Amino acid sequence: MKILIINCILSTAEHGIIKRKESIRDCMISNFARGFIELGHSVTLLASEEFKPTGKDEDLPFEVIYFPSLLPQVFKPTLLPWPKGMRQWLKKHAADYDLIIASESFQIPTLIASQVCPDKLLIWQEMDRHQQLMFKLPSKFWHNVIVPLFMRHVPIVPRSEPAKHFMRHYSRHVSDVIVDHGTDAHTLYPNDEHDNAFIVVSQLVERKRVNRIINNFARLVKQESYQDYRLDIIGDGDQRQELEQQVTQLGIKDKVTFHGFLPHKQLAEPLRRSLALLVDTSNDLNMVTIAEAITSGTPVVTNTKPSTASFIAAKGLGVVRDGWDENDLIEVINNYDHMHEACVREGKELTNVACARKMISIHHAIRRLDFLDRPAAEKLSKNSI
Repeated sequence: MKILIINCILSTAEHGIIKRKESIRDCMISNFARGFIELGHSVTLLASEEFKPTGKDEDLPFEVIYFPSLLPQVFKPTLLPWPKGMRQWLKKHAADYDLIIASESFQIPTLIASQVCPDKLLIWQEMDRHQQLMFKLPSKFWHNVIVPLFMRHVPIVPRSEPAKHFMRHYSRHVSDVIVDHGTDAHTLYPNDEHDNAFIVVSQLVERKRVNRIINNFARLVKQESYQDYRLDIIGDGDQRQELEQQVTQLGIKDKVTFHGFLPHKQLAEPLRRSLALLVDTSNDLNMVTIAEAITSGTPVVTNTKPSTASFIAAKGLGVVRDGWDENDLIEVINNYDHMHEACVREGKELTNVACARKMISIHHAIRRLDFLDRPAAEKLSKNSI
């Protein structure tokens, strides 16, 4: 199959500022695309030019076509990009593809694809709530008017249970089958050995609340029984210096290591050897690092904000609690073996190949039936995965 993925926003921009990377090889959508390629399909990615990497696209196994944003002062590339020339490109090339996947219902490129090539389109939905911009009014208008009018026959594939429930308020064609982002199983895989270490993989920015994680870890290692534990912090951001000062003031500098940003090949070993990935975000959806930890056999300690929190709790993949503290870290230490086994079991379904296979199965199931017969189509898609 020839597959087209429309995903204009390649990375999260803090405070509306795009920090262009040297490479997009480790970004979420690249991992997702490689899952299809491993199954023998070819992939083309459409993205916004503002996210084009500063270096050369290093031997990516798929083609990337970048579009400049129209009226970027109004339609901000970080939120609602309007790719100049994409409509004309789709009209010319859509017939060349067997499956077209567009990220998010509330996106102009998705609306364009819904008009040009609805018969080949799947909408891949991450948002599980209305965007906060302008008191949620644009999002509410879009979902109550645009989605029912212009996307009413387009199947929507959710990336989480909350996303599924959210979109079912606005569309009758939301699949029961959930397709996560997918992780690179060649790089991220489990083993049976671990260190006395916890890990944070995150931008060091305010909404990630790494300062709270450090405080909880400090209270753990102040206890005599847990003085040998350490914390690895992987990532960078404008709070790094402040967090390093916090570690010094708490007297745990010898137990906390700031590694900076690491590519996946360097991240993989400390991630799989950690007791748990620690998360306490104030505003995130499907955090790729959570799926990467589970695929690596590493439990997750998180608050309820991430969309996958309910999945972690239901499957016993760690601890989910708002305001978690050092006692929850002790719970992971005491129950690591059980949680690790659950992660190894569930992680197999979170690889990019498994996610690509699910997406293709949904596509085939829908195409074999009239999608308006939704119960039958969903039943078939379930049985075919």
